[in-house]
Parts: sequence; structure tokens; C-alpha cells
Amino acid sequence: MATAREPWLELARKTDWTFSYVSEREVFPPEIAGEPWLPHTEWVGWDEPFRTTYAEYVTQQAAKNTAVEAVRQALGRIADMGDLDPAWVNGMKLHSALLPLAEFAATVGNLRATRFARDSAWRHTANFGALDECRHTQIPLGLMHGLVPWDPQFDWTHRFYHTTNWVSIAARHVFDELLLTADPIEFAVATNFVFETGFTNLQFVGLSALAHRVKDRMVQTMLQSIQTDEARHAQIGPAVLGIVARHDPERAQRWLDKWFWRSWHLFAIATGFTMDYLTPVHLRTRSFKEFMEEWVIDQYIESLAQFGLQKPWYWDTFLESLDYYHHMVYASAYSYRATVWFDMVVPSPDDRAWLHRKYPASWSAMEPVWARISERWRETDPGVDFGVHATAIPAFCDLCQIVLCGGTPSANTAMTEVIEGRHHVFCSEPCRRIYLAEPQRYGAHKNIVKRVLAGEAPGNLIEFLTRYSSLDEETWGRDVCHGDYPWLDRGGKRC
Repeated sequence: MATAREPWLELARKTDWTFSYVSEREVFPPEIAGEPWLPHTEWVGWDEPFRTTYAEYVTQQAAKNTAVEAVRQALGRIADMGDLDPAWVNGMKLHSALLPLAEFAATVGNLRATRFARDSAWRHTANFGALDECRHTQIPLGLMHGLVPWDPQFDWTHRFYHTTNWVSIAARHVFDELLLTADPIEFAVATNFVFETGFTNLQFVGLSALAHRVKDRMVQTMLQSIQTDEARHAQIGPAVLGIVARHDPERAQRWLDKWFWRSWHLFAIATGFTMDYLTPVHLRTRSFKEFMEEWVIDQYIESLAQFGLQKPWYWDTFLESLDYYHHMVYASAYSYRATVWFDMVVPSPDDRAWLHRKYPASWSAMEPVWARISERWRETDPGVDFGVHATAIPAFCDLCQIVLCGGTPSANTAMTEVIEGRHHVFCSEPCRRIYLAEPQRYGAHKNIVKRVLAGEAPGNLIEFLTRYSSLDEETWGRDVCHGDYPWLDRGGKRC
């Protein structure tokens, strides 16, 4: 089969031609096709390692969809979900809301490359990528829809990006720039190289392995089915980056530095919460930091070296944040759990002992936070969630739109900058520099605090939850155990 297709496959891949009525720059205007603008002679060597035909693509995808549907029919019933650990189920809610409609936005980015990418083989591969992303949208939407009657929080798989929930604001801020506004060249470097080559392994490999351990076969099959596509169209990134790095290494470095940091903040929440807090402690294999070191850091540094590029200028800051950042955000999110659509847990003494072993440099600083929260639950009747809940509006970063959780519990890295007479706040130096490099790109966006001050969002917590964040008593986040933990010596009947 492979031999029979070879004589014509190259002709089908490379379908560029010489323009006679218009110039190449008019067909691929730099404002849309992207910079650096180079003649096609510089792109003609673009090559993807894993070549496929449309017939092969359809056959493979049909088989994968059949496998997912078979698992859904066998294991996707509500009764099957009831057998899973409740904390893990809430990790599913987090993952399922953050990614499906973002994958649909990636369809748009790939379609832009299908038209404006600078080599025909790249355009064909991007077309397959667009089809992939449609599939990655449909699978979780279909799987989670059947769980809505059991738990209405699963409705946020579809609702999430249609709300002004603070997490959806932060996620849209990064995904809109990454997937909808980036030109095909930046899209390929940011999405296909930084985002998909490294960070998505945390979800589709790391979480898949954990799903297997917790016996969640439905999620395991879903993640593995999506990963096979990610591995194929992630090949676009290195091929594009190699050409950009050769002609404009400064631009390539700037893009890589920006998108690694922005991707890191997103996945610290999307994956870090589930790996270190929402997976039963006796089933965890490695910490989120260990997954990052294995699946992202080593691979990323090796990839940069291939193109003669450097580690990001903030590398030491990033390495320190591996020990702190997702722990800080999780503690903040737990304190304001009614503002999200999934339930959260207080780490037990066993959890905290495990976290101390995995994070010896930082967990002693986090321990007092959870000791205080545990003590508050001892003083509060089980089920009274707002008795152990923050009420004041926290500050948000003007770049990443996430609560100011940089640094450590004793030394937050938040900073301010006056830009055109207005004060802006940032969670870290990398977020500040990214903003200042392109203020016209970010300046019009308002974080939650600025929306409240402008009268666009209510300052009252209940109104903020219901009228602005699209939550209600059925869907806003609570403590998974309602504060009735066995290790609090108060019965532990609910968990």
C-alpha cells in the first residue's frame, strides 16, 4: 500500500504554482500570512515527517471514533461514574470545560493556515489539523453531555466559554490570542511547537496514565484517541520554527519565550490541580512537577538546541514556579471555590505528607495555609461551605488574568506599572514584560477587578456568582466532602 501510493503522493502534497496575474505578496499578504515574509523559495523545503493521504486519514479516524464510542457505550453510563473517586470526577469537569471549545478555536487557526500558510504541504497538513480539532471538540462534548442529568456541573463542558466566569475570561484571553488572532506563522510556532509538542503531553499522556490507574476507562480512551492526532499535526511546528529561526532568530526567540510562559500558566491549572490534588493519593505515580520535568522541560530544551535557540530569559523564575505556582493557585481557587464549576478538596494528612516528599523546597511554606483551612472546618458545621470561604475580591494579573499567585506565600511577586497614566498590575516579571512588548494587543482588556470598578460586574459575591458568572446553587463549586473529612475526627460520613 505504501509503495503503491509513493509515485503520486508527492504530486498531491506539493501543489504550489507560479502566479501570473498577481504577485506572491498579494496572494500571501504579510498582514495575514505573517512575518517574517519570505518568498516561497525559502519555504519550498518545508517538510512533515508523517505524511498521510485523505483516504488513510478517514480510515484511521473512523476506527478511532468507533473505539471511543464502544467504550462510551460500555463504560460511560452514570452508574459507572458513581464508582469513581469524587475528587477525580471533578478533575474531569475541569479538563472537559477548559479544552473542547478551545480545540474548536484551534480549528479556525488551522483553517487560516490552510489558506495562508506559505507552502502547499504545510497547507494540506493544516487542513488535516483543522479536521482533528473538530473531532477533539466533538468527542468530549458528546461524552460529557450524557453525564449532565447526574451532575449539572458537567454542563459547563459546553457552557464554560459562553460565560464571563473569571476562569473562562483568563482561558479566553490566552486561547483567543493563541488560536484566533495569531497569523499562521506565529500560530505554528506557538500552538504546534510550544503548546502541542510539549504541554499537551501533560494532558493526553500524563492524565491518561492516571485515568488508567483510577479505572476511568472512558476518559483514558478519549485522551489517548486525541493524543494520536496531536502527535501528527504537532509536526507542523518544528518545520516552521526551523525556517523562522534561520531568517529571524530574534522573532523566533521572542515568540517561544512568550508562549512557553503563557502555556505554563494555563497547564499549571488544567493539569496541576488534577495530578497533585484531585487524584487519590494512593494512585498518584508522579507529581505534576515530575511530569513537567519528564514531558516538557527536557524535551523543550533539547528542541531549542536543535534550532540554535536559547532557554527563556526567565528560566530560573520558571523553575522556582514549578515548586509553588499551581499550589498557590489551587489554594486561592479553593478559598473562592464557589466561583468555579467543579468541587475541590482539602488535602488530607496523607496528601500533605506526599506533597511534602514531592515538593521539599516549598511545601513547608504551603502547609500553614491548609492547616488554617482545616482548623476553620473544625470550627464550622459540615456543609456550611460559605463558613470556610473567602469573600473579598482578590486582584488579578493584567496579562494572564489569573489571581496574583506568583512567588511564594511570604513573598508574592506581584508588581505594578504605570502605562499611559493608568496603573496596571502583574503577577510576575514575565507577565509584565510580555504585556509591555505588545501593549496595543492587551491594553483594552479588563480584568475582573476593573470590570467591578467600572460597574460592569457586581461586587456582591452572590450576584457575582449568579448574575455575572452564570453559576447557581446546583453548579457552583463546593468542598467535595462538605468539610466532613474522616481525618477531622467529626464522623466523616460524607466522604
